[in-house]
Amino acid sequence: MDGENALPLSDAALYVGARGNDAAAAASSSARDPIEFARIKEDAHPMTKVTFIDASGASRTVEAQIGSTVMETALRNGVPGIEAECGGACACATCHVYIAPEWTDVVGKPAQMEEDMLDFAAEVRPNSRLSCQIKVTEALDGLVVTTPARQG
Repeated sequence: MDGENALPLSDAALYVGARGNDAAAAASSSARDPIEFARIKEDAHPMTKVTFIDASGASRTVEAQIGSTVMETALRNGVPGIEAECGGACACATCHVYIAPEWTDVVGKPAQMEEDMLDFAAEVRPNSRLSCQIKVTEALDGLVVTTPARQG
């Protein structure tokens, strides 16, 4: 298989799983039909939209992979204001966000461990959450969160 038609292993494996072909056939098949490959890849990782608003009011809407966290989504998309020093282990408060009022019921309340960590966050409000603890689901499509002026 030449380098031009080769897929990264993860893409080849994804294509194999969707098509039931071996890796070589997957790579060569995708080279013949890239539109089908793109559709299969997109279907395998459903996405939603999350809007991040920074403290100055600037808004950024990004795609979020279902099953990831809001924090992971922010980091993947270079959203400013999310530091995530602990990498999502709920051991710091540097991924603190404010949930838009219309989303608080859908997102839900923080668990006790998250509430304990929020004690270390700056400017905590009733709608404060740690973005590492918010799992992206289809129900959160369109979620709006605001990052505080400073973390920790």
